Amino acid sequence: MAVYIQHGHGRSDKITTALDARSVDGVIFGARNEKPDNLLAYIKPIRSDYKDCELLFDPQFYVSTLTPPNDRYLPEYPYYESGRSASDFTGVRRVRRYAEDTLKFQVDMGVSALLSPTVIFDSFSDRWHQIALNLADASLEYHTGLTAPPPLLLSFVLDEKALAAADEVNRFLDAVTQDEWHVKGFYFIVDRREKTYNQRVESSCLAQYLYLVYVLSQLNDLRVICGYTDFVGIPLRAAGAHAFATGWHHSLRQFHRGNFIKRRPGGQPARERYSSGPLFNSILMNELQDIFEVGQLNEVLSNVLLDDIIMSASNPEGANWTKGVSQQHHWQSLGAMDERLSGNVKTDLSNTIRWLRDADGLYKQLAAEGVQFDRNSGRDHIEGWLKAIGEFQQMARPTSS
Repeated sequence: MAVYIQHGHGRSDKITTALDARSVDGVIFGARNEKPDNLLAYIKPIRSDYKDCELLFDPQFYVSTLTPPNDRYLPEYPYYESGRSASDFTGVRRVRRYAEDTLKFQVDMGVSALLSPTVIFDSFSDRWHQIALNLADASLEYHTGLTAPPPLLLSFVLDEKALAAADEVNRFLDAVTQDEWHVKGFYFIVDRREKTYNQRVESSCLAQYLYLVYVLSQLNDLRVICGYTDFVGIPLRAAGAHAFATGWHHSLRQFHRGNFIKRRPGGQPARERYSSGPLFNSILMNELQDIFEVGQLNEVLSNVLLDDIIMSASNPEGANWTKGVSQQHHWQSLGAMDERLSGNVKTDLSNTIRWLRDADGLYKQLAAEGVQFDRNSGRDHIEGWLKAIGEFQQMARPTSS
């Protein structure tokens, strides 16, 4: 199992509860929502008490280029300065300083690996992409001069649509696997176009993401960690990713740059959800109630410990299904799905296709029984995922070896 918690605002005891339950294997801490001293004080006992847990720190340097930034505590970190523009990255010395300041802060944190600073780019051919490569190169150079540091993972945050350009993805892969770069691995974040929480991803973009992960992890033997991925982390793991991350709030489960830009307060509170492994989706509790009423509840349950709360109640709507329980159940469900993977890409992809087809059939069966799903909890994502995996298989042709 390789499910990580994406940390953010309002952590309370969420992380330690999940670690105690062995629902997750690691945590990716984010700088924005914790003061430096508080975060350092929190990480130390986590490292001591959960020795097998992988701990990473996302410096969230990329927020510095957004306007106006919703950066919360980031200005208290020594490497961060808001309002950076492309002109602030001209000159080798300046880029080297950014890399040095960001990595220096992480060295003594007790993390399992260092994450390089990066910026968000919209395509593999724009100016910001080149800045991201320059920051990666400067990070590698600084890391080489350290004495026995944790390994370095190069970070890249890219717009979902950037993955649609297959030729540019291949050029990126050539650039980051060059002999001059002694790379250990990567941390990727894909900036989603749709802001609402759902599992839909354009098939051509997901196919290229799978291909990128496969080439780096399987053909180049590099560690690839995919942040903010939620359910789509399962096909990414099937393609060879070392781990994927998802958080407790919807804004921590999928990345959208708008969450890091100041806006007027408001919006509707999140509705209660149930994470269904068989459906590859997080469905609304009223939908789970409808499924119960047509006698199909057992078909959609994830078969994890916290399902007992549902099963012990007279019906799903009568269960003590709090927001905190739902969050912990989400990690348990994803962990259980991840445990079914074998580590063999060809086998795992074949099984994932079968599981997705089963999910599609289950959705259709429930629809025939009269269960109606919201657009964001329905079956729309499954066809796109299946198409993406098929396209990826044609590109990569993974073998059983």
